[in-house]
Amino acid sequence: MKKIFLILIISVFYSCGGAKYNYFLDTGKQLDFTNGKWILNSTKSNSRIFDSELYNNSLKEFKKILGDSLIEMNDLRSTKLVAPKIKFDLTDSDLNELKRDTDYDYLINIDGNVISDDAGTLSFPNQNENSSNRASVSISIYDLNAETLISSSQAYGKTQNQDPIFPDNSHLPTINPSSHMIMLKGAEKLIRKYKNNQLKY
Repeated sequence: MKKIFLILIISVFYSCGGAKYNYFLDTGKQLDFTNGKWILNSTKSNSRIFDSELYNNSLKEFKKILGDSLIEMNDLRSTKLVAPKIKFDLTDSDLNELKRDTDYDYLINIDGNVISDDAGTLSFPNQNENSSNRASVSISIYDLNAETLISSSQAYGKTQNQDPIFPDNSHLPTINPSSHMIMLKGAEKLIRKYKNNQLKY
């Protein structure tokens, strides 16, 4: 038992795995966040562990961009009659209805997807190379006045083994981030892409 604990401690320092992220911004890479009133819809994900954390982290990151111009959908429902659930992909009719019911200008939808935890918490040198922890996050931003999608983006994260600091430690297991953590980090990184690429006047 002591040997296992020692291996885990050593691997934290010398054989920590990470995740590699790819980003896809289909439309709306650069947006003007200085005008209008924005709504953050409830996030949707298949993670029972970190579903609420996905929402809280997304709210925190978008607040850094929008400040007081951003309102939460649940807060808006306390003063306006808005449907109890707003789906991720919206039609022109849906957008028209949201504009009428909210009198806001933009809607942000965020969807998280835990794809696999095949690599587990620990990966060993002889483990199947195709095993990985994977997750994705999608963001859609709608202009309620124009009734159109103005930005669609996605972050895809996958565990990636890193070489140990010392060659002699190549036999040590690698500690991997879970797919749930990859989802949270992917959302944070993707929203920061919006912050870094926003139009400035």
